[in-house]
Amino acid sequence: MSSKVSYLTSTIEIKKLKKKKGNNKEINIKGGIVLDGFPSSSGLVNAIASECLIRSTGTDLVAFLDSPDFPPISVVNNYVPQYPVRVYINESLKVAFFISDIHIDKEIQRDVAKAILKWTRENECKLIISAQGILSSSSPPPSSSGNGNKEVDSGQEDGDYDDSNNNDSNISTTTTSLPPLPADIYAITSTESAARLITEQSNYFTHLRSGTVTGIPAILLNEGALTNLDVIVFLVNVLRDVPDFRAAALVSEAVSRIVPNLSCDIGALMVEAQIIESRMKNVRAEQKRSTYIA
Repeated sequence: MSSKVSYLTSTIEIKKLKKKKGNNKEINIKGGIVLDGFPSSSGLVNAIASECLIRSTGTDLVAFLDSPDFPPISVVNNYVPQYPVRVYINESLKVAFFISDIHIDKEIQRDVAKAILKWTRENECKLIISAQGILSSSSPPPSSSGNGNKEVDSGQEDGDYDDSNNNDSNISTTTTSLPPLPADIYAITSTESAARLITEQSNYFTHLRSGTVTGIPAILLNEGALTNLDVIVFLVNVLRDVPDFRAAALVSEAVSRIVPNLSCDIGALMVEAQIIESRMKNVRAEQKRSTYIA
């Protein structure tokens, strides 16, 4: 490990879920992988992909994130009130997910990233995976082999995303296998060891040579590079007026390439994603309105 030390601190509190009586076992995902499921400036790609992986894999809720800067919202799911920012794990697969139902304002994105990094180090995880959309007003060019370097810009500055740009659409699929990914799945890595993971999948990813990333993924990459922590950020085209779950399916498949035992039922994603997307948008809109009832 690198001798470099980061002095980032965070005002965000990570609250462990109270254990059931008789269960004193501490979680152990040493050597595991952390997935950043926070919405980004370009939409809900990260959030929907993570929800799909959680539902397909099976996880346990282990902690909440709280901050005075978060809006005072309780998300009620299956009669149970929950914090809007949560941590789930699958201990057997050694995978953790950070999930948020709320929009994270630009002013506190650094603190959120610090909290993810702190939790990752405390639990001795080896890799963080995140994703971000590349906003486009038109369809991307036809796909080709992803064996090469590319220069792209991730689009909007974080905090400028408008949910109203996405409309509902009907999509059906008949397969949950992993088809070859198009060339517009880009990967950015913080370390040489993370870059090797991408190189091994060079038929499916284009390793980003130069460009910009914003928000939480940017801070994760910078801190990973500074402290020699493996971080991979995927960039995928996100089209205006097209639902985020199209891109979320690609991100889910990309993650499955890096974590072979982690899979997303793409068919189920297409069925459920509109519900997930609608719920998240309603919760985020609640930050500007009053109580939301499903």
